[in-house]
Amino acid sequence: MSSHKKRPSSRFHLALSALVLTAAARTARAQEEIYYEPRSAVIHDGLINKPTNVCPVSYGGIEASKTFPWTHNPTCVDVTADGASKTFCAYTNAGYNNGRGISFVVTPEVAASVSMDTFGMGIGGLEGQVGEETGMWEVRDAGVKGKGLFAKKDIGAIFAGESLIVQTPVLFVAKDVLDDSSIAKTQRVLEKAMEQLPEKSRMLVKKLSGNKDGSAEDIVTTNSIGVKWPWVDEIPELLSVTPEIARINHACRPNTLWRFSDYTLTFDVFALREIKPGEEITRSYGYEKRPHRRRVMSLEANCGFTCACPLCTASDEEIMASNDRLSEIKALKSVMPTDETDAPRFLELLPSLIKHLEEEGLIAELPGYEETLAYTWSMFGKEDEARYWAGRAQKHWAVIAGKESWEQRRCGDMERDVKSHKTWKSWKGEPLDGKKEDEDEDEDED
Repeated sequence: MSSHKKRPSSRFHLALSALVLTAAARTARAQEEIYYEPRSAVIHDGLINKPTNVCPVSYGGIEASKTFPWTHNPTCVDVTADGASKTFCAYTNAGYNNGRGISFVVTPEVAASVSMDTFGMGIGGLEGQVGEETGMWEVRDAGVKGKGLFAKKDIGAIFAGESLIVQTPVLFVAKDVLDDSSIAKTQRVLEKAMEQLPEKSRMLVKKLSGNKDGSAEDIVTTNSIGVKWPWVDEIPELLSVTPEIARINHACRPNTLWRFSDYTLTFDVFALREIKPGEEITRSYGYEKRPHRRRVMSLEANCGFTCACPLCTASDEEIMASNDRLSEIKALKSVMPTDETDAPRFLELLPSLIKHLEEEGLIAELPGYEETLAYTWSMFGKEDEARYWAGRAQKHWAVIAGKESWEQRRCGDMERDVKSHKTWKSWKGEPLDGKKEDEDEDEDED
């Protein structure tokens, strides 16, 4: 019997490529894991929504204060980053987002890429933001963790996918500026960026806790979330500080995730699963896929606290079971096919991987693997199996990427009509059962 294999459709290839890229990203160094290993679908629109109006900031930084959108004279310092000298300046618009304000500590090139469109899209301001306005959460004492965010006790459960915070950062800092050996220069430009914020936003930032000396640099590194800035060629990494989000404490199995739009500069923190009334709202600071001992040590070394989340304080038996699952997850990912012509292997590996991810509570990873499994069953002409996994992927994408996301829609389309999907019966190699699949009814009629 012929073992010739036809190259499967592009959609399956894209899904496989995404899995391979995701696996490669997890080999990033530990420091990057703190700042930029997103636990949710990050929205990068750089190739789709090109800014139509760009602030004509002089690359020298001198004329920046004379052009929209900056409201203050820039304060600039020269620092050494990656072996080269770069200029970083503090740029501020105090009126942004209904007076919430925003400051950037970035190169003049990055400042020049901030579009006027973006500054017209500020949402919410200081009052009436999602969650707080509707009384979903409140700031309360969280024991040894200090302050934390809690779901209010007098409301119903918060459902998976529901937004808790939709807000813009008040501060963006180029990660490179923190790598300079001159602490004095770094502190100067960071303090200026904070001072230029409106008073209420400035106080929100200064009330945030640090892990070391409470300096401006300490506040940024302790409370920031790293995002990529796709509007300039080098795509730098910026550390963003959103005070409301910074109040959310860590858990290795959190009940929220976040999405970020680099077009509107908006973070959307949403429920990953149902959150009960009175339950603390948590997010992951990183390292959640490491075994217990390494995870605790990594958080102590890089985040300055000993994790006391439910997983890390569970019984020895529960911790051992979690470690075993994490080890099996890592092993399964390491042997995942890297060529779409090895599709049958997905049918062997993915069900076990998905089962372990679900049992371990790593929900954010589920939809990508479920969608790939749906594509694989479709390739072999297995309609019921393909529909089942497409439905599961659609459900989880609606939470992770959003109810209106492309990911959710494409899986919903496949669930409704598997046979119209491009992957349907596209496999031309050995059949799963060793026998040739029956042709479609339409072909029989012909």
